[in-house]
Amino acid sequence: LDWTDWESLGHKALAVNVSDLAAMGAVPKVAVVTLGLRGSERVTDLVALYTGMGDVARRYGVVIAGGDIVRSPFGLALHITALGELLGVQRLTRGGARPGDIIGVTGTLGASAAGMQLLADRGAPRQAVTADLLVQAHLRPEPRVALGQVLREHGASAAMDLSDGLMGDLPKILAASNVSAEVDLRAIPVAAAVRALFPEQWLAFATRGGEDYELLFTVPERTWDSMQQALTAAGGQIHAVGRILPAEDAPSITVIGPDGVSRPEAPGAFDHFAPGG
Repeated sequence: LDWTDWESLGHKALAVNVSDLAAMGAVPKVAVVTLGLRGSERVTDLVALYTGMGDVARRYGVVIAGGDIVRSPFGLALHITALGELLGVQRLTRGGARPGDIIGVTGTLGASAAGMQLLADRGAPRQAVTADLLVQAHLRPEPRVALGQVLREHGASAAMDLSDGLMGDLPKILAASNVSAEVDLRAIPVAAAVRALFPEQWLAFATRGGEDYELLFTVPERTWDSMQQALTAAGGQIHAVGRILPAEDAPSITVIGPDGVSRPEAPGAFDHFAPGG
């Protein structure tokens, strides 16, 4: 609440839950909201909170179907459970990646982390419209519901949403699928505004920043072209950033750096349980 308004808080709280449904190719249906209130909140604040949630709910066909309100004197707590429906038996999980699959991402990466940095560095200049766009990417992410359904319908082998950064989330797919990966850092899509405002940090933001809520997926190479056409028709964009490899002793990541040299890469990004996290 030091840097977000109540309406944006409501938007993000529901959007990030809907994003998990999008990653499975599901159709969002219902959300249940539980609030723990300190007792000092204003009614207008709570109306704004539900306005933000309501806007997301309407756009993605979600019914906010109740929940609970309790007193939480030591801090505000907001908990949402979102439920969706899969049409047919096919669903996307983290465990379907196979050697030879292409690793892809939707959209661009790093904007949310850049936006959070701008919010944290209150004295930093926010240059033109681009800085505000980065801030909005952090405060009001959009779940890729339609794109998730396209991935499921057109043969993606595994998927998840990017909440903890590429190098934090890709290892989860690798572990679930018992495979390794090669990632070309030169191919990672990063918005020009992120590169311009953070010339020394943009790659870290894109690989380890988190909270982009784009979709990370794998797809057989033979399916890539038709997948790309279908996603473009749905109003999205995808980029191939690497390839799935067989795991030798254990799942691992190799990256091709900006200099074109391959090297092992340690997994990891945002850790909720790290000291200071």
